[in-house]
Amino acid sequence: MSILRTFLLTAALLAVVAPAAVAGEKRATPAERMVAKINKVRAKHDLQPLRKAPKLMRSSRRYARHLIRTETFAHGSSYAKTGFGTAGETLAFHRGKARKPSPVLRMWLASPSHRALILSPSFSHVGAGPAGGRFDGAKATIWVAHLGAH
Repeated sequence: MSILRTFLLTAALLAVVAPAAVAGEKRATPAERMVAKINKVRAKHDLQPLRKAPKLMRSSRRYARHLIRTETFAHGSSYAKTGFGTAGETLAFHRGKARKPSPVLRMWLASPSHRALILSPSFSHVGAGPAGGRFDGAKATIWVAHLGAH
């Protein structure tokens, strides 16, 4: 087989296989992107990455939905039932639809108490979740991040 023929066959095969592979890839959710961004910040501070914990992902998502549904914005103890001996919680509130994690993470890092939680070497696991809906008559998004250690 000539080199040109091999090249053309390979190019044709890639034209068919590559789009199928991309279509089969799962796109990261906003919560997964938040975890990745938190770990990127931790890496810049020479900290171990936090492992995504399914229980913390669920508890943060559920608590964010609870806050939207009840139109309250307060820390809770929903993460206490996740089985982690040490736990922490960060919250963020935005008017409108704000599912992008970067502005939320910047806000958390600008707050000394939230920054201390995110950059704490005491935590080993994390879960994050946003919820959108109506809050006090207007569109809003609430983000919750739960951190834990055994």
